Amino acid sequence: MKIQLRDFLPSISKNLTKLPLLLIYGSNQFLVKAKCDEAIDIICGPSAKDEMRVTKFDENVLLKDPQNFFSQIKTIGFFPGKQVIIIENTTDKIKTAISSALEDWSKDDATIILIANSLKKNSAIRKLVEEHPNSLCLAIFDEQRDLEKIEEIVNSMNIKILDHQIISFLKNPKNFSSHDSFISLIEKIKAFKFQDANPLTFEEVESLLSNSADPSVFNMIDALSDGDIENTIVLLKRLYASGANPNQIITLLNSHFALLHRISLNIANHELILNTTYPPIFGPRRKKIFKQVQKWSTYQIEKAIKIIQKVEEDLRSSPKIELNSALERACLRLVSILKSIY
Repeated sequence: MKIQLRDFLPSISKNLTKLPLLLIYGSNQFLVKAKCDEAIDIICGPSAKDEMRVTKFDENVLLKDPQNFFSQIKTIGFFPGKQVIIIENTTDKIKTAISSALEDWSKDDATIILIANSLKKNSAIRKLVEEHPNSLCLAIFDEQRDLEKIEEIVNSMNIKILDHQIISFLKNPKNFSSHDSFISLIEKIKAFKFQDANPLTFEEVESLLSNSADPSVFNMIDALSDGDIENTIVLLKRLYASGANPNQIITLLNSHFALLHRISLNIANHELILNTTYPPIFGPRRKKIFKQVQKWSTYQIEKAIKIIQKVEEDLRSSPKIELNSALERACLRLVSILKSIY
């Protein structure tokens, strides 16, 4: 029987005493496994893993010795309570074995949970579970988001967030490529704000979303975009001293000037462009970027991008290049464009 994501937990609870099989599949494997854990908690209780009432089977092992699998379904454990058997990376190869297990299943037997990647409509195992009256089949795709779960996670962070824009960003599933990326950011925020009672700021979210190891790289890029060559070089040398990767810095520079270029071509709708930027740009930094665009002409920005891309090519193709010096020279050339002496 097919079920929707919102009906997942209620359907398990409703069919708890007569649920032989649960198939969870989809491209978002992080969420697939998270839903598997939720199912185990409902079927067996939170202590199931500690009491060894959860068994994992490899599909290849099952195919070699299906009788062992059938015996495990019927085996009563040392601890009382329901048992679960999990088969990961499920394919159609085990359709016959699963079909036989379903025919012989009784309410005291272990519940089988199948975990699979994307399955086609004509998948034999998918068809078997969808058509079985007591089994449940849940498909999870990257575009799906459990909105209630997201809100629950954000609200349970125990971190002071005063700005509603940050809350809106975290609760909007469209801002994340997958549930995994959302959870990753939440974990970073919790670690970053551990024992920090101050409210979460725009800058902190930006730095955690950035691929840069050092958030001060934004200060260097801002100094360069403002035409402040002295601060640019000072901040650049500090980044070198802290172990920053020149390739990473040049990549962020390229992204920054690409954004300036997009805004310069449609300056009347700059807010709309900034609203679709990832990582998101919040608060004071939005004003900074808009002021930077006003300092540079579209022609100057395009000239800067060509210099940045040339440095990127040189860094990739010429291992003998001294990375720090190459990047420093590039920054000098970029500032000179703004000062119209290049």
